[in-house]
Amino acid sequence: MLTLQAPRTGRTSLLALLTAGLLGLGSLTHADEPGMDHPAVARYPGAEMKEYDFKEYEQARLLLSRPYKLGNGHYTADKTEVVEGQVTYLRYSIPGTASALQVFRNYQSSLRRSGFQELFVCERPCIDGNLGDLRELLMARDLYLNYHQDIQYLAARRGNTSVSLAVNHTGSGPDGRALVWLFVIDNGGLDDAKMGITGDSPIAQALAASGKVDVYGFLFDSGKSQLKPGSDATLAELAKVLQDNPGLRIDVIGHTDNVGREDSNMALSAARAQAVNGALVSRHGIAPERLNALGRGASQPVADNGNEEGRARNRRVEIVAQAQPAGVGSVPMGAGNPRTVGTARPAPTPPATTVQDQVNQVGNTVDRARSIGDTVRSLKDLFGR
Repeated sequence: MLTLQAPRTGRTSLLALLTAGLLGLGSLTHADEPGMDHPAVARYPGAEMKEYDFKEYEQARLLLSRPYKLGNGHYTADKTEVVEGQVTYLRYSIPGTASALQVFRNYQSSLRRSGFQELFVCERPCIDGNLGDLRELLMARDLYLNYHQDIQYLAARRGNTSVSLAVNHTGSGPDGRALVWLFVIDNGGLDDAKMGITGDSPIAQALAASGKVDVYGFLFDSGKSQLKPGSDATLAELAKVLQDNPGLRIDVIGHTDNVGREDSNMALSAARAQAVNGALVSRHGIAPERLNALGRGASQPVADNGNEEGRARNRRVEIVAQAQPAGVGSVPMGAGNPRTVGTARPAPTPPATTVQDQVNQVGNTVDRARSIGDTVRSLKDLFGR
């Protein structure tokens, strides 16, 4: 552990400040950058993220043999593999004296230590043209690929995560930069239940628009939890929504006004929600695991309880579409609406952490610590001991 002593001179004070700044580099969040690093692939020290793109489900192509140019100017390769899943694209720029070869070798080493197996390595010059010439072959859509110097490429895989990585260089002298072009594909099944809730009934339209709806057609006697016959039409409407949308699961939430004791209102609201669920199951054959009954009592009013009109609005059953676990088939609704259930754009799901991952993380931390130590020693030489 590096210990900073009390400064004795202006030079050592400056050294201490610089050292403290270096030790804090690992906690930077890069808030001014367009996206986040993928958790499976470490960032080269000093790299600046210039481009970021994430797709919940897309295709990418891994090159498994050296690409070559056809007569029409397009590139192809004898051996490739198309992978599908969450696709993250990252472009980094590395200022300073690091060469493309140095950066490429470090990525190779880091990926190996992290448990990735190399599928193919294409040493420099991998192709004679511009990296952008491989856009179609890599299935890179309209994402930015550029520059021709020292192009190197590798494909690697660990479990369900695949990496397609190119490194090259641009410029010379102080303006020279190594460039990293990274695609990380987290393989997974397509969630094909992404279309919103279907149906033209008021309940279906409200759930599709905002993910929740207050229903006043479930009728109960005062202080009672037994559904009255006048509730049948509303019950049938809700049942049809569930039947037409087999991936839909809902929370059925009872609400009361503030008349009576708090504990009694909580119990009553939960019992009314249970009554709705029971009727959906027994009368309409809805699977019980699709229904979750909750009671909120008078804790979430939507109107003033000081008058009968407000109390009547507060006595309701709220239906909320549940966000489904990944891979089950979620039912997204109303992106951008404050009442929306779910998120408009999920972040990449980090891969499961294994013991080997933890060992690799420790190794990477040690590597960074050594790098900081080398910098500190250089600063000491510069400012004097």
